[in-house]
Amino acid sequence: MSRIGIGGLAALAATAALVLTACGGGAPAAGTAAAASVTSCDPTGVTLSVAYAPQGDTAVQLAKTQLEQAHPGLTVQLKQSGTSSYDQLTQQIVADIAAGSRPDVAMVGLGQVRFWVDRYQPQPLDTASLKQTYDQRFLQIGAVDGQNFVAPFQVSVPVLYTNSTLTRGAGVTAAPATTSELLAAARQVKAATGSAPVQLPRDGIADWVAQAMIQSGGAAFVNPDGSPGFGTPEGERALSVYETLGTEGLQDPISATDAVTAFTAGRLAYMVTSPASATSISKAVNGSFEWTVTDMPVPDGGTPSLPAGGNGWMVLSEDPCRAAFANELIADMLDPEVITQSSKAFSYIPVDTQAAATLAADPAAATQVGYGWTYTGTPTPWGGWHGDSTPRVNQFLQDMVQRLTSGEPVATVVPETVRRISSAVR
Repeated sequence: MSRIGIGGLAALAATAALVLTACGGGAPAAGTAAAASVTSCDPTGVTLSVAYAPQGDTAVQLAKTQLEQAHPGLTVQLKQSGTSSYDQLTQQIVADIAAGSRPDVAMVGLGQVRFWVDRYQPQPLDTASLKQTYDQRFLQIGAVDGQNFVAPFQVSVPVLYTNSTLTRGAGVTAAPATTSELLAAARQVKAATGSAPVQLPRDGIADWVAQAMIQSGGAAFVNPDGSPGFGTPEGERALSVYETLGTEGLQDPISATDAVTAFTAGRLAYMVTSPASATSISKAVNGSFEWTVTDMPVPDGGTPSLPAGGNGWMVLSEDPCRAAFANELIADMLDPEVITQSSKAFSYIPVDTQAAATLAADPAAATQVGYGWTYTGTPTPWGGWHGDSTPRVNQFLQDMVQRLTSGEPVATVVPETVRRISSAVR
């Protein structure tokens, strides 16, 4: 989903409350300035600031060089965070803004777009400045109320990792496509191994995968008015897979980081996480067993409707000319070569058609790291909770998943979670 990476997956939930604390109190910033025409702007002495996480460094460095060469006299000032966690990145940028240092361009997690729009009024994205090869279908995951604010950069969707050496040893030969198939396979593997064979995220990206289950089961995740939409029979049916995993002992109560460790050590049969981890997992497995990356199983009778993990670029400039240069910088950070390199490094879904063609022709496209390179679906927005409520809501969703995978009933846990969220988003 990001290169929240292996270590960063677990950091999201732990830092969510900190983001809320940093953002609480005080009025929102005044907002951005409308972008001027670049041709009317003198670059002499202009400094453009960029705040971003480490996974964006290659893109930022290349774009800095290109923009400074195209506009002599302009300086692009870089501020890289020390973490790949989007919550921690947001916390840092919010703190900088509060201290009077607002960046012109910011990397933001795709699950936090609504927060930034509601609180900091970013400049609507100049989509005309993007490369002609940029895949426009991805723009919707960075939009709020039909207006584009974020240009998605590194994109992922939830997927299923399978230790096929382990599952074949238990007599399971096909990757499950539905949650009932996953449960049936898990029972078979547990009978053969005696160990809990499945891990759906219980922390970190718990909200992301739960959203995928809810939407794919035919329920709304967030209603148009910002209230929770999954307190319905469809929502409860979609989430029942968590309860079954808990009541039947098919999932252990471990963290996302520990799940990855168990998988790479060959002890875990099934794990749902981001395809962006495939490159690092491949290095860790190092050929010690056979494994696959396939579509995430969806609730029976449902249709895949997967939220986009990852990040994108947003314009926060308060000066018209800096806003104009910021849009140019974003276009350079979405250069096809940059997208190609990023996808190879982190197994992301390419958001550029030229990059996608290059990656599809690469021999590695047929391996586990190539899942994202050949993905043809259209992800949905991740999250969508209004105002400052996202950190609290994500914590409630994590609590919901942990209670369900501990064996508590859907009929109790889901209505209680819906009530908690409804109170938070009022």
